[in-house]
Amino acid sequence: MDLLEYQGKKLFARYGIPIPKGALWPEVPECAGPFVLKAQVATGKRGKRGGIRFADDRGAAGQTVQEMESLSFEGETAAAVYVEQCLDIDREIYLALAIDRDRRCPVLLASAEGGIDIEEAPADSLLRLPIDSFLGLRGFHIAAVARWLGVEGQTGEQLAEVVKALYSLMLSEDAELVEINPLVVSADGNVVAADAKVSLDDNAAFRRLPVEGASESSASRPSSFEQAVAEAGAVGIEIDPDGDIIAVVSGAGLMMATLDILCEAKLHVRAVVDLGGSVLAGGEVLGKVFQAVVAAGPRATFLNAYMHTALCDELARMMIEAQDIAPLEGRVLVRLKGRNSDVGRSLLSDQGFDVFEDLGPAIETLTQARELV
Repeated sequence: MDLLEYQGKKLFARYGIPIPKGALWPEVPECAGPFVLKAQVATGKRGKRGGIRFADDRGAAGQTVQEMESLSFEGETAAAVYVEQCLDIDREIYLALAIDRDRRCPVLLASAEGGIDIEEAPADSLLRLPIDSFLGLRGFHIAAVARWLGVEGQTGEQLAEVVKALYSLMLSEDAELVEINPLVVSADGNVVAADAKVSLDDNAAFRRLPVEGASESSASRPSSFEQAVAEAGAVGIEIDPDGDIIAVVSGAGLMMATLDILCEAKLHVRAVVDLGGSVLAGGEVLGKVFQAVVAAGPRATFLNAYMHTALCDELARMMIEAQDIAPLEGRVLVRLKGRNSDVGRSLLSDQGFDVFEDLGPAIETLTQARELV
């Protein structure tokens, strides 16, 4: 679950990380202007898309909020506008903790080049410190970060407390990512978290305190496509709302592999669907999945099934029934392999499906359809 900024900052405050005074519009923080207004969206680079603006007072803030509420960020409108006190900024630092799945441990990240252009910062400007999960955060980690950032004295002491608090938050809240960009060093040497990006593990929700507003956040809800697929008894994952292709696959492992191959072929993937246990639940159930796919409007649908124990001809009959319920539009390609796959491919071919036995030729056919790239 990806929290919105104001929700992340509520968590930060709970763990003692300094944050600016702020409130969700129409409330304003109890401080004199000027204010910074921030669109609450789950997408990145909002600052470069007009999602962060400034206002001298409440009156100017009201007019600016109306303009921001009409903006679209990768198809998403702002769930709210957060009004925050402006900070007297001397330096901007990047600081984060993330799960490194290759090392299988948390990694502490720090850069002296924080702010909206962090993605363009040189790779060697980012410090990466793996943290042993058994030993935890140690003093030498904090000292290394302070040296890398060139902070000392009062600022160094405050930085140390922020790093400790971030690590405590990650462990206690089962976070996959806690990021401050930027961590502001003010003119008087104090550090303040000017932004908050927090991603929590959904599977651990039962053992942590609720985050205020998270249940109402668009960032915590599945998309309309994902909801429709879930209601059909399958699992849908939206990759890019502007994509061209939806892949419907017969298992989670094959779904991930298919997505990797499609992306490697530089095909623009809209979403992927794992049929899971619904793969042989009947044509009516599969028809509901097809309805969700049709509603998403892909220019091509790729059905990829590799059946180890179930029969391919049974799946083929269900696909034909589902196609009668909700005809897939655009180009439809089917890769079918496994038990009785010859019979299944013959049935689908007779119904006009573009059918393949092996994955390679199917991907090549999609790649050659230049209008989809």
